[in-house]
Formats: sequence, C-alpha cells, structure tokens
Amino acid sequence: MKKEDVNLQELLANNLTHYRKASGLTQLELAQKFNYSDKSVSKWERGEGFPDIFVLKSLADFYGITIDDFYITDHKPVKIKNQEKRKQTYLQLFSIGLVWVATLAIFMILSVLIGDEAVFKPWLIFIYGVVATFVVLLIWHTIYHLRFLKLFSVSLTIWSVATAFFLSFYVMMDLNLYLVFFVAIPLQILEVLWYFFRSKNLRKIK
Repeated sequence: MKKEDVNLQELLANNLTHYRKASGLTQLELAQKFNYSDKSVSKWERGEGFPDIFVLKSLADFYGITIDDFYITDHKPVKIKNQEKRKQTYLQLFSIGLVWVATLAIFMILSVLIGDEAVFKPWLIFIYGVVATFVVLLIWHTIYHLRFLKLFSVSLTIWSVATAFFLSFYVMMDLNLYLVFFVAIPLQILEVLWYFFRSKNLRKIK
C-alpha cells in the first residue's frame, strides 16, 4: 500500500472521529442514526474499515460538510447537530407546555362544573398531567432514538401511571390499591433487561 494511501486513510479515520465528537454523538448514537453497529463506526475511526461512498455522503450531509472535507486537515464547524439538538429541545418543551396548558384548562373547567361533594376531585387532573408529560417525553425520545433517555422516560411513565391509579382509586373509592406498585416493579425490571438486551444486539457487527 502506498504511503499516500495510508495517510489518506488515517486522515479519513481521524476526521470521522473529529466530526462525530464535534456533533456531540457517541459511536452508538451515530450508528443508530445510520443503521450500523457501533463496532462498525469504531472500525471506521480506527482505520480498519471505511464506509462506502454512499454512507460517506450521508455522513457529510449530516455534519453539513462535503466529502472532500473528510480528507483535509482544516476542520469545519459542525452546526447541523447543534441546530438539531436545539430543535429537539424546543419541540419537547413546546409539547410539554401544551400538555400543561390543557391540564390547567381542564382543571379550571372541572373546578367550576364539579361541586365539592363530587367523587372525582379536579386536582387529580394534575396527576394525569404528569403522566401525559412523561408519555410525551417517551414519544420524543423514541422518535429521536435517544435510547438512554428513553429508558428513563419509560421508567417514569410506569411509576407515574401506577401512582395515578393508586391515587384515583384511593380518593374516589377509598380503595388502597398498593398492589399496583408491585405490578410496576416487574415492568421496570423487564424494561431495564430489554434495554441491555437491545444494547448488546446493536453491538453485533452486521
């Protein structure tokens, strides 16, 4: 192999590493976005293998650079990922804001329509609002393939739903359904096991 070829391969590997880190992604996160394993990304960055021209073009588009920029020493700033992160954050905050505007509106309406002697207590709406918030976060974390954050949002959804059930029956029917939390425990364990199982599979080379 020619020395020039070795230098180009080393330069490509270094730049692949640089732009990934500059975008704030781990090898696993980048692999998930392009439907590859993190071991494949690791090989690219070690110079032991390289993405084909189509994947390289997709990577360049994602970072907001050209393919030629992977073969030069002057690094361009990565702006696309930062913009994407801000967009994700704004969308999540906007969605959560809508949930709580709706929650407050429903609470105010029920407070007017329902008397103090009613079985249903309007303040329970805020408990349901918490559940809805975690469900919204779960949806966004699923859409953006944020697996670690998804693990937390699933956990929060499980326990908030269990709490909502417990409080609803306790307040409206005076039933102490504490056993609902024992149902949540195995669900939580299954979620954690599934997370590690999926992580292990994603590390397998295609």
